[in-house]
Amino acid sequence: MNDPKSPPTSIQVMSRMFALLDTLAQGQEAVSLKYISAQTGLHPSTAHRILNDLAVGRYVERAGPGSYRLGLRLLELGNLVRTRLDLREEAAKPMQDLHRQLGLPISLYARQDHEAVLLTRTAQERHGIQLQRVSTQRSGLTESVVGRSMLSKDSAAQIHHLCQQSGQRPEAVSLDVQQLRQNGVLVGPDESLVGQSCTAAPLYNDAGLVVGALAISAPPNPELSQAVREASERISTQLGWTVGDASATA
Repeated sequence: MNDPKSPPTSIQVMSRMFALLDTLAQGQEAVSLKYISAQTGLHPSTAHRILNDLAVGRYVERAGPGSYRLGLRLLELGNLVRTRLDLREEAAKPMQDLHRQLGLPISLYARQDHEAVLLTRTAQERHGIQLQRVSTQRSGLTESVVGRSMLSKDSAAQIHHLCQQSGQRPEAVSLDVQQLRQNGVLVGPDESLVGQSCTAAPLYNDAGLVVGALAISAPPNPELSQAVREASERISTQLGWTVGDASATA
């Protein structure tokens, strides 16, 4: 065992720092030094010293005597990371893995205003599965399975408004959205391929907003739906989404 009186290594200090930040992140309000010490197992004097160092860098703020909360520097860094995230880039590896698993092309769509826009599709090439840019295809959100899969967070009023604009029946669209919210995926006729079915799942960003969807054209089955849902959750997580944050908007 290490001598408890010996100076901590840089790795130990970083581990303690991360533990402190994680503890602060668990609460909505400022927390006391006593609580932080109990949660992390650090001596109050050790926790106090590291918290003061973090406060200098604005990673932590003093909310009052003996209480702390996360600082604005973390928000600044988070916003910087968010601006650097690219949907195509984050989706590439999960899409390639899903193509290998299912043996079928996977399509990536983005939500742009009231449209679903096809961005890229996987293809088996000589050097493996690659992402190919495709000619731009657009459809209204209520007009296709892919588009409707992006409506999981839209309210009933928003869906009704979109249906009025597109001429779709609100009842049919609402039933699809209900299925989507229950199952995490939407299955229905593929409007671009006559006689084919489409399975699609929404993609969420760090704010829980739908930014796109994954889709595959193939006969539906539970295993395929689960694979598409899991791949979409993997991409969403890489975009900063937390599993469980995609609850339906009333």
